[in-house]
Amino acid sequence: MRTTHKGDTPISVVDRVSTVLEAFNGSGPMTLAQVTARTSLPRSSVHRLLEQLTAAGWLARSPEQTYELGVKAYELGQAALNQNRLLRGARPVMHAFAHRTGYTVQLGVVDRGDCVYLAKANGRLSGPTPTAVGQRVPAHLTALGKATLAHAEPGSTNAALHVADDGSLVRRTAMSITDPKLFADELAMIRDRGGAFDRGEAFAGIGCVGVSIGPPDHIYGNLAALSICAPLGTLDHRKLLGPVRIAAREIWDRCVQADLAAN
Repeated sequence: MRTTHKGDTPISVVDRVSTVLEAFNGSGPMTLAQVTARTSLPRSSVHRLLEQLTAAGWLARSPEQTYELGVKAYELGQAALNQNRLLRGARPVMHAFAHRTGYTVQLGVVDRGDCVYLAKANGRLSGPTPTAVGQRVPAHLTALGKATLAHAEPGSTNAALHVADDGSLVRRTAMSITDPKLFADELAMIRDRGGAFDRGEAFAGIGCVGVSIGPPDHIYGNLAALSICAPLGTLDHRKLLGPVRIAAREIWDRCVQADLAAN
């Protein structure tokens, strides 16, 4: 059933609720006008949904008439994190790796063309890094996203890319790969070397080394990736590829053991 207009304006109730809630991802408290502008929905619809979501606890309204995510959203988010077996297996490995090497370690998945960060362990040598749990970044710009896209099903990679009107890939820095042909070559190199490199493509001056978690031919494999990041001047991409692959394999082994114990 078609749920959107030609201009991708959500028309089903679920689509509209989802659009309103997603508007608060990465933002602070917003007014009715700000939510309306961010969602491109009719003001009357936005007002009605904001009031209904507030009454249900998904949003909270301040005396200044601004809205933000409410207690129910927090509770559900925590439940999702706590029941995620991948996160349970990854967190001890990530913290140990960050402590041992001093580099910041990140776990992410690809969703609708974006890399979404699920977990992060800060390392003492990396300094402040611009990523945050829950943040979305175009997948083709990140080591996490590229490591996953390199092993995606044939034909699905192009559908997962953010493409500009002129056919080029979306750019964020001077180092971003924007030519689809060059990006296809990049994915081939990732498959050959067993890991992905980001040399300041998503954030200027920040480098990453990423590896897919699990074998791509496994039903649960290649659904997430692990990466380390640090300022470019301190990161030896090729030297660190092996240790990241070992850490990713340890996470995979922990997940397999948890699955076996649950059966």
